[in-house]
Amino acid sequence: MPPRLVIPAFGSLYRTLAPVTEPLVRVVAGGALAMHGYPILFGNTAAAAKFLESVGFADGLFWAYVVGTVEFACGLCLALGLLTRVVAVPIIGFLAIAIVTYHWQFGFAWENRGFEYPLFWAIVVFHFLVRGGGAWSLDAMIGREV
Repeated sequence: MPPRLVIPAFGSLYRTLAPVTEPLVRVVAGGALAMHGYPILFGNTAAAAKFLESVGFADGLFWAYVVGTVEFACGLCLALGLLTRVVAVPIIGFLAIAIVTYHWQFGFAWENRGFEYPLFWAIVVFHFLVRGGGAWSLDAMIGREV
C-alpha cells in the first residue's frame, strides 16, 4: 500500500503530472549536455583542447572533438529519446572519466569543482540506460529500442 497523502486533494495533481516528470528529466539532462558540447564543437575547440591537455590528455584536439561529440550528439539523442540506451553508455563513460581524471581531486562539492555534478548526471543518465527513453520518446514512436 502506498502511503496516504497528508493533503489528499493533491493526489489528482500528482497523478496528472506523473507522466511528464520522466520525459522532463530526460529532456533537461540531454539538453544541458548538448549545450555543454555545442561550444566545444562549434565554438572554441582550441580552448577545450588546451584545457584537456592541461589536465593530462595527450592530443587535446582529438579529445576535444570526442568530448564535444559525446556531449552534443549524445545529449541531443538523449533529449529526444532516440537510441536512448545506446547513447547513455558513452555519456556515462565520459562522466566517469571526468570524475576520475579531474573532479575527484577537488572532493565532493561542486562549488570547488568536485565530482558532485558529474556524479549526479551520471546517475540520472544511468536511469535512462536501465529504463530506456520512456513513453514520450522517439524510441517509443519508432517502436524499437535496444
